[in-house]
Amino acid sequence: MEMRSTVHGRRGKRLRHWLLGILMFLFIILIGVSILGEAQKPVDTAKERVTKIAKQSNKLTSVSKFYRISRQKVYYSAVGENKKHQKVGVIVQGKSDKLTTINMTDGLSEKQVKKLANKQFHPKKVTSIGLALYKQVPVWQLTFVDKDNNLNFITYQFSDGKQVQTIRHL
Repeated sequence: MEMRSTVHGRRGKRLRHWLLGILMFLFIILIGVSILGEAQKPVDTAKERVTKIAKQSNKLTSVSKFYRISRQKVYYSAVGENKKHQKVGVIVQGKSDKLTTINMTDGLSEKQVKKLANKQFHPKKVTSIGLALYKQVPVWQLTFVDKDNNLNFITYQFSDGKQVQTIRHL
């Protein structure tokens, strides 16, 4: 009789250890999700702010794409449609309310910029892309990791795809 209670006691301890391990794992996952949610809040707030400004100023009626790019300055941009169903982009520097509006058919698309970068640099991974202003001119800023795992920054002029700034092998 005594041997059976010892065997059952070991099983109980083992089961409690498994349950404790599972609970700790779930707790760690919950903390990770919470941290990611908090980290995303500033971008979500900026997206809401830029969308609101663009809609209130009648620049956009809908937003299909939102970008955040940060180099020397932070830029937020949104692409969508205006009342005439034309594809339009708006660019905002940081916390400013001043919009720079561009007609997306007057320049390169995100897809074209990525294709251009792939052709010129053969990136291993594009880490970010977004619309910004460089010397008051609309540009696409692209960051990527190359085959040697170096970080690279390329700035293309929105209108014609000309490289206006390149920082390689960081």
